[in-house]
Amino acid sequence: MSTARSGEFPLAVGFSGLIALVLSLMALPVWLMAARPDWLGLWAIYWITRQPARIGMGGAWLAGLLMDVVGGAVLGRHALALGVVAYASLILRGRMHIYTLPQQMALVFLVTTLDQLLCHWVQNLSGHSTPNLSFLMGPVASALLWPMLAMIGARDATMQSWRLPH
Repeated sequence: MSTARSGEFPLAVGFSGLIALVLSLMALPVWLMAARPDWLGLWAIYWITRQPARIGMGGAWLAGLLMDVVGGAVLGRHALALGVVAYASLILRGRMHIYTLPQQMALVFLVTTLDQLLCHWVQNLSGHSTPNLSFLMGPVASALLWPMLAMIGARDATMQSWRLPH
Protein backbone atom coordinates (compact mmCIF):
# COMPACT_ATOMS: atom_id res chain seq x y z
CA MET A 1 0.00 0.00 0.00
CA SER A 2 1.52 3.30 -0.99
CA THR A 3 1.74 6.12 1.49
CA ALA A 4 -0.35 8.40 -0.70
CA ARG A 5 -3.33 6.05 -0.50
CA SER A 6 -2.98 5.18 3.17
CA GLY A 7 -2.67 8.76 4.37
CA GLU A 8 0.40 7.95 6.48
CA PHE A 9 3.69 9.81 6.33
CA PRO A 10 6.46 7.77 4.68
CA LEU A 11 8.76 7.97 7.71
CA ALA A 12 6.07 7.62 10.39
CA VAL A 13 7.02 4.04 11.30
CA GLY A 14 10.73 4.81 11.67
CA PHE A 15 10.21 8.10 13.46
CA SER A 16 7.71 6.65 15.90
CA GLY A 17 10.07 3.69 16.46
CA LEU A 18 12.89 6.11 17.28
CA ILE A 19 10.63 7.93 19.74
CA ALA A 20 9.66 4.59 21.31
CA LEU A 21 13.34 3.64 21.62
CA VAL A 22 14.23 6.95 23.28
CA LEU A 23 11.27 6.67 25.68
CA SER A 24 12.35 3.11 26.51
CA LEU A 25 15.87 4.26 27.36
CA MET A 26 14.97 7.52 29.11
CA ALA A 27 16.07 7.73 32.72
CA LEU A 28 13.26 7.51 35.26
CA PRO A 29 13.22 7.76 39.05
CA VAL A 30 13.79 4.40 40.74
CA TRP A 31 10.25 4.28 42.11
CA LEU A 32 8.80 4.72 38.62
CA MET A 33 11.05 2.37 36.62
CA ALA A 34 8.88 -0.71 37.19
CA ALA A 35 5.84 1.07 35.74
CA ARG A 36 7.61 2.12 32.51
CA PRO A 37 5.31 1.29 29.59
CA ASP A 38 6.62 -1.12 26.99
CA TRP A 39 7.08 1.58 24.36
CA LEU A 40 8.63 -0.66 21.70
CA GLY A 41 5.97 -3.29 22.31
CA LEU A 42 3.25 -0.68 21.90
CA TRP A 43 4.97 0.58 18.75
CA ALA A 44 5.04 -2.93 17.28
CA ILE A 45 1.41 -3.65 18.19
CA TYR A 46 0.24 -0.30 16.82
CA TRP A 47 1.96 -0.56 13.44
CA ILE A 48 1.33 -4.27 12.93
CA THR A 49 -2.37 -3.84 13.56
CA ARG A 50 -2.51 -0.79 11.28
CA GLN A 51 -0.17 -1.73 8.45
CA PRO A 52 1.59 -5.07 8.92
CA ALA A 53 3.54 -4.76 5.67
CA ARG A 54 5.44 -1.75 7.03
CA ILE A 55 7.01 -3.41 10.06
CA GLY A 56 6.29 -7.14 10.32
CA MET A 57 8.15 -9.60 12.49
CA GLY A 58 11.53 -8.72 11.01
CA GLY A 59 11.17 -5.02 11.73
CA ALA A 60 10.10 -5.69 15.30
CA TRP A 61 12.99 -8.10 15.78
CA LEU A 62 15.47 -5.51 14.44
CA ALA A 63 13.99 -2.85 16.75
CA GLY A 64 14.46 -5.23 19.68
CA LEU A 65 18.03 -5.95 18.64
CA LEU A 66 18.71 -2.20 18.44
CA MET A 67 17.24 -1.83 21.93
CA ASP A 68 19.58 -4.56 23.18
CA VAL A 69 22.64 -2.95 21.61
CA VAL A 70 21.86 0.63 22.66
CA GLY A 71 20.54 -0.32 26.10
CA GLY A 72 23.38 -2.70 26.91
CA ALA A 73 21.06 -5.63 27.62
CA VAL A 74 21.73 -9.29 26.95
CA LEU A 75 21.94 -9.47 23.17
CA GLY A 76 18.72 -10.89 21.80
CA ARG A 77 16.61 -10.32 24.91
CA HIS A 78 14.35 -7.62 23.49
CA ALA A 79 14.71 -9.01 19.96
CA LEU A 80 13.16 -12.31 21.04
CA ALA A 81 10.40 -10.60 23.00
CA LEU A 82 9.50 -8.15 20.22
CA GLY A 83 9.54 -10.94 17.64
CA VAL A 84 6.97 -12.80 19.73
CA VAL A 85 4.96 -9.58 20.21
CA ALA A 86 4.95 -9.07 16.45
CA TYR A 87 3.82 -12.65 15.85
CA ALA A 88 1.03 -12.33 18.43
CA SER A 89 0.01 -8.99 16.91
CA LEU A 90 -0.18 -10.50 13.45
CA ILE A 91 -2.36 -13.31 14.76
CA LEU A 92 -4.59 -10.96 16.77
CA ARG A 93 -4.77 -8.25 14.09
CA GLY A 94 -8.17 -9.33 12.80
CA ARG A 95 -9.61 -9.51 16.30
CA MET A 96 -8.29 -6.09 17.28
CA HIS A 97 -10.41 -4.56 14.54
CA ILE A 98 -13.67 -5.95 15.90
CA TYR A 99 -13.03 -5.55 19.62
CA THR A 100 -14.08 -2.58 21.68
CA LEU A 101 -11.43 -0.38 23.24
CA PRO A 102 -11.49 -2.13 26.66
CA GLN A 103 -11.10 -5.50 24.92
CA GLN A 104 -8.19 -4.11 22.92
CA MET A 105 -6.64 -2.86 26.16
CA ALA A 106 -6.91 -6.36 27.60
CA LEU A 107 -5.16 -7.82 24.55
CA VAL A 108 -2.43 -5.18 24.76
CA PHE A 109 -1.99 -6.05 28.43
CA LEU A 110 -1.65 -9.77 27.62
CA VAL A 111 0.78 -9.24 24.73
CA THR A 112 2.98 -6.79 26.65
CA THR A 113 2.91 -9.12 29.66
CA LEU A 114 4.21 -11.86 27.39
CA ASP A 115 6.92 -9.44 26.24
CA GLN A 116 7.97 -8.68 29.81
CA LEU A 117 7.90 -12.34 30.84
CA LEU A 118 10.19 -13.27 27.94
CA CYS A 119 12.58 -10.41 28.71
CA HIS A 120 12.78 -11.39 32.36
CA TRP A 121 13.13 -15.08 31.53
CA VAL A 122 16.19 -14.31 29.38
CA GLN A 123 17.48 -12.00 32.12
CA ASN A 124 17.09 -14.81 34.68
CA LEU A 125 18.89 -17.24 32.37
CA SER A 126 21.82 -14.84 32.23
CA GLY A 127 22.06 -14.80 36.03
CA HIS A 128 20.29 -11.52 36.81
CA SER A 129 17.15 -12.65 38.58
CA THR A 130 14.18 -10.45 39.38
CA PRO A 131 13.12 -10.85 43.02
CA ASN A 132 9.44 -9.92 42.57
CA LEU A 133 6.68 -9.37 40.03
CA SER A 134 6.86 -5.57 39.99
CA PHE A 135 8.00 -5.71 36.36
CA LEU A 136 4.38 -6.52 35.47
CA MET A 137 3.37 -2.93 36.25
CA GLY A 138 4.74 -1.95 32.83
CA PRO A 139 2.07 -3.93 30.94
CA VAL A 140 -0.62 -2.23 33.05
CA ALA A 141 0.79 1.16 32.04
CA SER A 142 0.98 0.01 28.42
CA ALA A 143 -2.66 -1.07 28.44
CA LEU A 144 -3.70 2.26 29.95
CA LEU A 145 -1.81 4.12 27.20
CA TRP A 146 -3.37 2.07 24.39
CA PRO A 147 -6.53 4.20 23.97
CA MET A 148 -4.42 7.29 23.26
CA LEU A 149 -2.25 5.44 20.76
CA ALA A 150 -5.20 3.74 19.09
CA MET A 151 -6.85 7.07 18.38
CA ILE A 152 -3.74 8.85 17.02
CA GLY A 153 -3.61 9.65 13.36
CA ALA A 154 -6.14 9.54 10.60
CA ARG A 155 -8.15 6.35 10.40
CA ASP A 156 -7.47 4.54 7.18
CA ALA A 157 -9.43 1.70 5.60
CA THR A 158 -7.84 -0.88 7.91
CA MET A 159 -9.11 0.90 11.01
CA GLN A 160 -12.70 1.72 10.01
CA SER A 161 -14.18 -0.98 12.23
CA TRP A 162 -12.51 0.14 15.48
CA ARG A 163 -15.16 1.38 17.84
CA LEU A 164 -15.65 2.69 21.35
CA PRO A 165 -17.89 0.76 23.77
CA HIS A 166 -21.52 1.88 23.86
